[in-house]
Amino acid sequence: MKKILTLIAAAALLLSCGALRETPEEKAQHIQDVREAVLSGRYSIDVTTMIPLRGTTKHVSNYSLTVKDGRLYSYLPYIGAARMLPYGGGKGLNFEEDIAGYQLVQTAPDHWTVYIEVQNEEDTYLYTLSIFDNGSTHIDVRSRNRDAISYNGEVDTRYDPDKQ
Repeated sequence: MKKILTLIAAAALLLSCGALRETPEEKAQHIQDVREAVLSGRYSIDVTTMIPLRGTTKHVSNYSLTVKDGRLYSYLPYIGAARMLPYGGGKGLNFEEDIAGYQLVQTAPDHWTVYIEVQNEEDTYLYTLSIFDNGSTHIDVRSRNRDAISYNGEVDTRYDPDKQ
């Protein structure tokens, strides 16, 4: 009985993986949507993995990084050592601030690097985003008063900046 249940579960898993494949037209549309979002400077990234400087990689959900109209909306978890913070630990990487510096560089035909500088009352941050045209993204965050931390995620092509 156990073997039959295992076989059924494996078959269901294989079938569900096949259903996730995109057609060439869907893949091309997805790439176009990612490119348009990145080039417009209005996009959101759903974060799925947190990689602290010290410690192990952790899977996370319901966290995001959004760039819209010259502002950075950072809703990211943080694990790491911190120096000179307000009593209680401060905001961490959960804040909305105007972007002080923004640079978009296309480093390959299918890859962009985005440098975002932002400052709030607690610290100065440099976000470095590596965005690929399939939507996968790697985010490095460096600051003066906290250990560096990285994240992996996906550009949300369903994000509508006009509705937020």
